[in-house]
Order: sequence, then C-alpha cells, then structure tokens
Amino acid sequence: MKVFLALIIVVIIGSLLWFGKLADVPVANQSVPAMSTETGNLPVISRQEILHATDLVTGVKQAVAQDDEAAINSWLNKAIELAKTAQLSQEDMTYLQSKAAFNYVVFHAKRSLFNDAFEQAYYAIEDIEPLKTQYPQAQDLFAKADQLVMDRNSIIQKIAAELANGNAVGDEYLRQAKQLWQQRFVKPTAPSL
Repeated sequence: MKVFLALIIVVIIGSLLWFGKLADVPVANQSVPAMSTETGNLPVISRQEILHATDLVTGVKQAVAQDDEAAINSWLNKAIELAKTAQLSQEDMTYLQSKAAFNYVVFHAKRSLFNDAFEQAYYAIEDIEPLKTQYPQAQDLFAKADQLVMDRNSIIQKIAAELANGNAVGDEYLRQAKQLWQQRFVKPTAPSL
C-alpha cells in the first residue's frame, strides 16, 4: 500500500509539472535586437513579448482550433499595430508581417492545443495516439506524454490488482480501477480555451 501511495504522489507531481510547463516549452529562441534601429531608443516591448502576449496567444489558439486563417491574420495585424506603437525596428516589423511569423504563432498554438487535448485524454483515460497525428508540432513532447500515460496505466493496474485481491485481473476490475482513479484524480473543472 505504501508503494501504491508513493506512485500516486509521483504521478500527481509529474502531472502538475507537465500541465504547468508543457505549453511554455520554448522551441526556438529567436534573437531580438536590444535597440530599435530607427529611433535609437530602447523599445518598451520586444518582438518575442508581442508574439507571446497572452491575448495574442489565446486569440490565435482559438482561431487555429476553429481553422480560421482570417482571425489568425487579424491577431497578427494587432501585433503589428502594437509593434508600430512601440517603435520596433524595421527588421522586427518585417518579421511580424511575414509568413514566418504566421507559421510561428500557428505552431505554438498547435502545441498548446496538444497540451489541452492531452490533459483531457489523460484524465479521461483515452488513447493519445490520435493527438500525436493531429499535432505533430508537439512531437518533442510525445515521449513525456507517453511516460505520463504509462505511469497512469501502471497505477490503474495496481488498483485493479488490489481490487482483485489475488484473483485474476479481468475487465471488470480494470473498469472499477479506472473509475476509482478518475474519481480521485479528475480535475473538478475542464480546461477552457
């Protein structure tokens, strides 16, 4: 029983670390000039800060989820307006107006959508393989996701074995174990976009 409780604690800690940090994993670090070349003044905000602003990230994520390219462009136009107001360099302005910036925000939105979908599948005890196909942008996260699923499944197997009390672990014990696991670990509210 002590081993069982230790495993539960490890999975909870791993889950909290995963869900708290997964969407924030940087993929590429782009350098941003420290000075605006047009004004010679320090900008009040950088290109990266604009691209990772909460409103922009949330808006692009919702637009990607709805497959709405016009909305993505609308959000990027807001980013460009902010960059103009902040008097960012011409290099930064050119980047924000480029297809590369569009691809960058879409890429990060899809990684975040993978995280959300993984979290739901994890707690619902669903297969995550379809998510890997749907969100290849998060492929560097797949090994971590697989490990969390294996740890979760191992705990469910242990619960089923305890329920079986020495008998063979059949489908009914597994069903009960999954139900107990979900009652214990399912978040009280589902994540929102």
